[in-house]
Amino acid sequence: MVRGAVLLLLWLAGAEMLREEQVERSGFCSWKCMKFVQMWPASFCVALGPRFDCVVPESADSWTIHGLWPSSVMNCCSCWHLFPSDLMDLPKQLAQHWPTFLNASNFKFWKEEWQKHGTCAGCMEALSSPSKYFGAALDLRTTYNIDGAFQRAGILPSCNHSYQLQTLREALVPILGKEHQLQCVTDGQARQILVQLKVSLFSNFSAGCLEEEARDFSPYRPCENQRRIFYFPPNQKNPRDPCP
Repeated sequence: MVRGAVLLLLWLAGAEMLREEQVERSGFCSWKCMKFVQMWPASFCVALGPRFDCVVPESADSWTIHGLWPSSVMNCCSCWHLFPSDLMDLPKQLAQHWPTFLNASNFKFWKEEWQKHGTCAGCMEALSSPSKYFGAALDLRTTYNIDGAFQRAGILPSCNHSYQLQTLREALVPILGKEHQLQCVTDGQARQILVQLKVSLFSNFSAGCLEEEARDFSPYRPCENQRRIFYFPPNQKNPRDPCP
């Protein structure tokens, strides 16, 4: 009788664990679009509070990856962990193009991005493992090359020259189409500073996927059309105030 009761308890526990995992995994395929988000390193530290230790490495002189985020879902599977061996030969490329700007390890940042967003992309064959997910993001950075688009349009980082939002958007239309969002932050001198770009992608990675925008809890907001926008150069010595 005791043995039977123990077996029943084990079966119930296993069934509950399976149910919880199925509930978690149900979010995998509930999304339509995904956001590919790129960050301008020179502006990242401007919006951070004093409790954060912000560091911009010397190698961060181009647009970097912030994340690849299936829309409206997060933390789809707490059981799907990321280990260094999962990244295979990617860490060197990731360190250059997907670095953290906090005084922490890059792997910690990648692990958080995988847990929060990567696990929700697992239903797509093209993103069904950590190496595929991070590798796809690196490929997308090449496809949606912000540095190249701006340089071709004569848009260069400067402490003194600012741009109209329309000028920046027109430079990006050839590679992103019209459906993208430039995000800004305001510095201590009330200057509007370009910090981030979001483009919404279909599951085949083409741009232009449309859906209702989820609530954004970040300190960044869509750049305002009526204010000029500064595109600061990197300043590793003073990342919180690149252009004092």
